[in-house]
Amino acid sequence: ASLCGQSGTLLAGRRGLKRLPRWAMALLQEPAPLGPSAAEAWEQRKAGLETGSLTLEDGRTLSFHIDGDRRSGKPVILLLHGMLSSRVMWVSHAPPEKCVYVVPSRPGYADSSDPGPRYTLTHFARDIERLMDHLGIGEFSVIGHSSGGPPALAVAAALGRRRVKVVACLGGDTEYSNPSPRTPVDPVAKDMLWCFAGVFRRWWTPFFVPFILRRCQFLFMLLGRLASRRTALFLRAMLRPEELPMWEEARGDNFFRIALCESTRAAVDPSPMRSGMAGMINDFAAERLRRFDFDASAIKSKVLFWSGELDKPCLDPTLFNHEVLCPSSELRVVPNRGHLGVLAPDTLAELVDAVLAAAATT
Repeated sequence: ASLCGQSGTLLAGRRGLKRLPRWAMALLQEPAPLGPSAAEAWEQRKAGLETGSLTLEDGRTLSFHIDGDRRSGKPVILLLHGMLSSRVMWVSHAPPEKCVYVVPSRPGYADSSDPGPRYTLTHFARDIERLMDHLGIGEFSVIGHSSGGPPALAVAAALGRRRVKVVACLGGDTEYSNPSPRTPVDPVAKDMLWCFAGVFRRWWTPFFVPFILRRCQFLFMLLGRLASRRTALFLRAMLRPEELPMWEEARGDNFFRIALCESTRAAVDPSPMRSGMAGMINDFAAERLRRFDFDASAIKSKVLFWSGELDKPCLDPTLFNHEVLCPSSELRVVPNRGHLGVLAPDTLAELVDAVLAAAATT
């Protein structure tokens, strides 16, 4: 999500009112601490999950958890987190009632091994195929958030409609190297090039992206350090003003805030299973450096694209996915939600219901 170019906030000072960007104000404001009941309930929920890891053919490890009873016969939904996140992002205050969640940490995040050299989206889809075979799961649906959107599409493209009933992208990214004149400007380019992003868009993919990956990987390390040390402030800055009440909510079961903070820390803090920021670097390259290694228009599964109305950085990519990459897909713009706000329990419950309803008719 983009942290730049957002609405300013008024700050009262000795010299009168000064205007600062909202993300800068968020970094200056310490969030209210969570009550002990929230932390205790969170630990109890995590302890009740079925966790495991799968050793793949090349020796890499893919960690996962299962939320719900996979032997109950209920529909299975695979949940894929975005960039700078991990599987615990999807832990809510109660187990799912209508389905079972299978939730991996994607390669290079948390306790999953780093992706291999030139690891592609289709390689990830094959990892998921092995995971589902290992768990004895035949049919399932997929939901991917943010940078988890393209991998979700890859899973549907590689495994086909026989196994993947529905694929849903929630505020997902797109193929920024697509030669179509309708390809949206990369939100990262907007962050780094500001008002010049449109001017230099022709050079962004062939010049700037390779330069960043070869010469500026320290930027990924700095971002990871910020996310680790100032996690709550880092995430709060990504919320729109309309979403702040659910972040500051004083209820003891504010899992929305806990899940975001814990998943980000797990994604970037040191782990013996991985090194550095390989997961984020691979996501950055997969969406920008090269074309997708699958044909999204050939996906036979039902495709849903959801995006928050306030998620300006990812709204255009979502529209491009719907109109160009997958013309037969369905689109919904969620009112009063931004990039992280779409993960709130009420919106996620609506999406799960939509996925289950679509799966029942395919």
